[in-house]
Amino acid sequence: MIDRSLPLWLRLVLLFTGLLQALLGITLLLNPAAINGLWPWPLTPITARLLGASSLVSMPLSFLSAFGNRLSAARIPLIMLVSYRVLQVLAGLIHLDRFDFHRPITWNYFGGGVLVLVLLAAGLGFGSRLGKPVADEPAWLGSDRPLALGSVAKWVLRLLAVIYFIWGLAFLILGNAAAGLWFEALGLATSLTLRLFASPIMGLALGMWLMTRAGRWRQVIIPAIALVMIGLTGSFAIGVEWSGVQPPTPLGYVTAATPLILLLVGLYLLLASRRRA
Repeated sequence: MIDRSLPLWLRLVLLFTGLLQALLGITLLLNPAAINGLWPWPLTPITARLLGASSLVSMPLSFLSAFGNRLSAARIPLIMLVSYRVLQVLAGLIHLDRFDFHRPITWNYFGGGVLVLVLLAAGLGFGSRLGKPVADEPAWLGSDRPLALGSVAKWVLRLLAVIYFIWGLAFLILGNAAAGLWFEALGLATSLTLRLFASPIMGLALGMWLMTRAGRWRQVIIPAIALVMIGLTGSFAIGVEWSGVQPPTPLGYVTAATPLILLLVGLYLLLASRRRA
């Protein structure tokens, strides 16, 4: 099957944004107190670390897509990255009155977010007409090996994808009214923060759904690695700040367990492919 490479400008955008997200993610994951200088509004230590963990998801999605340099392997990561940006900007627009436009970080949140969104969306929308035709894949992308997920595994992944998409949609639409689904005590997470975290939850859910519809391993390997990344970093964030996990309802524990669930899904996909190699 003829694939296409990525245009140089799109690879540079992916590398640049991946680097910025990696720096933000590592900083917040290890030093949540740095949030005041890196983000437009304050967050509790546990949400700051979790924001760092969710930012680090962009690192494998961006870097590996650029290094793999194949449209078929980059398509799902690009969809996930675009959805992150759309939902993040939308959360800010809903609460525009909460932002101080005298701060450069606010302009970076909106201006930088929209610029990257436009560039990634252009790469995704016009990808089939960009780049050059190529007939082979890098070995680590799995060449043209088919993805052979069992029907049970597909339905389990689709069920998780639907549940988490609805979960994120509840945060986006309801804001603070969905605080019962959050893992902190009432009053600690604002509507803006809850709507912000709709972005990674819905983006990862969309990625999981698309992976179940993929026919080739190369389409799945990068988002599967991203699931492992958020699983490891998110579990670290929750574990380090476990004293802050005080959900107002039992459903909040589902949100707190999300990184571990995503880690297991990512490992299953990676190991399943290895067994079938």
